[in-house]
Amino acid sequence: MKPEELPTTLPLFPLDQPLLLPGTVVPFSAEEEGERNLVDDAMAAEGYVAIVQPIDEDSPAARASARDGGPPVYAVGCLGHIGECHETEEDRYIVLAGGVIRFRVVGEAPCDRGYRRVVVDYGEFLEDPDQIEGELLQFPVLRDLVRQRVEANDSDMDLSIMENMAGTEIVTAIAHAIPLSPAERQVLMETPDLRELEGVLLSLMTGPAGLPSFDFPISRPS
Repeated sequence: MKPEELPTTLPLFPLDQPLLLPGTVVPFSAEEEGERNLVDDAMAAEGYVAIVQPIDEDSPAARASARDGGPPVYAVGCLGHIGECHETEEDRYIVLAGGVIRFRVVGEAPCDRGYRRVVVDYGEFLEDPDQIEGELLQFPVLRDLVRQRVEANDSDMDLSIMENMAGTEIVTAIAHAIPLSPAERQVLMETPDLRELEGVLLSLMTGPAGLPSFDFPISRPS
């Protein structure tokens, strides 16, 4: 579906981690009544949901957002398309959503179902779909860093899995595995061009010696 054909009024699901980027698939759980209503309503439509990272409650941006009357979330998020939804137990859904294109929240829409609906604009990120379909996001430096980390720790991780991962999946996996702050993860989300994600993440990972480093073993979000 072309960006101009995508819905611009969407249910909003705040998701801290994993970071949903275009070309990735991440899980989230819906346990509150409003969250389940959100999933039900999205699936009854076209399956789309606005995934946005919440702002740290202690930050100035969060306090400003609270004064405006809404839960504090960042302005830029990613359109997710629900691929699977399982009711694992009563009153709890486990959902898998695939990232399609990033957006900027530009307004609110009325909703009386226990969740927020937002109006979004995709204009800043129209190149996202073409970039994730092409071969421009290989990110060889990040892949090599993961391979070195796995080999250094004698991990039993099957490296062939990584070879089949999209570049944005590599970024999400690393961002999930190392102690990035919400603001640092948002830097990745708001990187103007997806092709720049490797360099941005490497700069966030750079340690005192000036070299990229990991603090925790890498694991793929599941």
